[in-house]
Amino acid sequence: MKARLSLGHLRLSFLLLVLAAASTLFAQQDDSFHLTVMHTNDTRANHLPDAEGVGGAARLAAVVREIRQEADNTLLLDAGGRFTGTLFHRVYAGQDNAQMMNALGYDAMTVGNPEFDNGDVILAQFIDALNFPVLAANIDASRSDALADKFLSSTVLDVGGTPVGIIGITTDTTPRFSSPGRDLIFAGNYTTILQEEADALSDAGADVVIVLSYLGYDADVEIAPALTGVDLIVGGNTRTLLSNTAPDAVSAYPTVMEAADGRPLLIVQSGGGARGELRYMGRIDLAFDDAGVLTEWQGDTILLSADITPDPDVEALVDDLNAQVEVERRRVIRSTGGAPVEVIGSYSVDGCRVYECELGNLVADALRWRTGADIALMNGGGMRGGLAEGVLERGDVLEFLPFTNRLTTFDIRGEDLILALENGVSRVNETSGTGRFPQVSGMRYTYDLSLPVRSRIVSAETLGRDGETYTPVDPDAFYTVVTNDFMRKGGDGYQVFADRGIDPADTVVFFDDVFIEYAREHSPLQPLLEGRITVLNAP
Repeated sequence: MKARLSLGHLRLSFLLLVLAAASTLFAQQDDSFHLTVMHTNDTRANHLPDAEGVGGAARLAAVVREIRQEADNTLLLDAGGRFTGTLFHRVYAGQDNAQMMNALGYDAMTVGNPEFDNGDVILAQFIDALNFPVLAANIDASRSDALADKFLSSTVLDVGGTPVGIIGITTDTTPRFSSPGRDLIFAGNYTTILQEEADALSDAGADVVIVLSYLGYDADVEIAPALTGVDLIVGGNTRTLLSNTAPDAVSAYPTVMEAADGRPLLIVQSGGGARGELRYMGRIDLAFDDAGVLTEWQGDTILLSADITPDPDVEALVDDLNAQVEVERRRVIRSTGGAPVEVIGSYSVDGCRVYECELGNLVADALRWRTGADIALMNGGGMRGGLAEGVLERGDVLEFLPFTNRLTTFDIRGEDLILALENGVSRVNETSGTGRFPQVSGMRYTYDLSLPVRSRIVSAETLGRDGETYTPVDPDAFYTVVTNDFMRKGGDGYQVFADRGIDPADTVVFFDDVFIEYAREHSPLQPLLEGRITVLNAP
């Protein structure tokens, strides 16, 4: 039997009334175990409501509190993606999330690739501050000085006298998209790992098994039919909104699969928005018979609407943390002459993963200006949001360049530079990996989308010392390149930089500091399109 409730856009009072009725329905089955799972994913340090007054940690806390008062057996779980995205993370380096998650009483989480954006030490400090386990069955951290013994593969929680097993798993692409230490090993045989953990939990007496997955919705759907002994997958990574009411939902909530043992296996995910805004949480109510078989379920994502009264304690915590964030946000950037730096016009990063964009030119120019390198490359995914017209404040810069990337230079042969460009355009029009697209300074290139991947670069030329003339890239010549440490170490698929970069010099200079220095010297800022990137057969 399958029962579903529409929760997404209703007021909290009505939500709880309906769900209380659902609990009454479950309660009629005396021999069954009832479990309510609340879940979040990809919140990206978005503790405040959005511009519409929707979402935020305090409204989440209010809903969580009410559900706990109404339901006997509850879990609050997170599927990863907590780091990077707002000034909260730039100011507090994960400790904001630790305080927030502890205050809400989370029971377990897994990690996503954003948790590795600042390296292993920051993640270790975050984990040490938590009051609950962090699960990652496919990460071998045994050789890591910072993260050894920080992850559990799985755990068993006592929920109302019933042992509930929880497994964590994350994407093995993390080294390409983030900055984990080289001593970490991310295994990609997801199905085998999950089945081994599920079997072990069953042998340990777990009656219910839940997976926290940062693999993405499609991967969860692909894996589910091959598993046995798993009841629920709480997903993240793809920020997929499953809902029975939201008009922009990808599919209904939950996605119902048949596992290899013929039992139902549910998949849930609660969106996340383009930048991971905390607009939704998920709630799924589960009923199991006395043999531990999932027999009934109901639930939906819940919109954390402006109608919901925020939890006062968590709201006070957010306000306290936000005080220092606002100090950083409102710090005006001033030119060398003392006047505020002005941005002439408003600029978005839309298109920076397919085409030349003004902001890509601006950042790449700043990198080359700071180092005097022949060529600068900036991955389009390293820029977020954009810059608005008006006085430039530090908060604008930190949200535009949210990653703590550092400046790095190296020499590279021309033929390897072309290979790097091929990697950069290899994922255009795909559903993932598009953040590798290279914005450039000191060169120009043309690529053709009708050509096969790794053969799309039609021409590539470097800018001469006169700043006007271009000459074709010489495959045998050496060029000095400036980029970020993430790309230099092979992130976003730029393995050619890690393998063939010559005399790399990784500095401790942050990108945002370089950008601010450049802005102070070049105010007002009015970046232009200059024909640096030409796309043939564009979509």
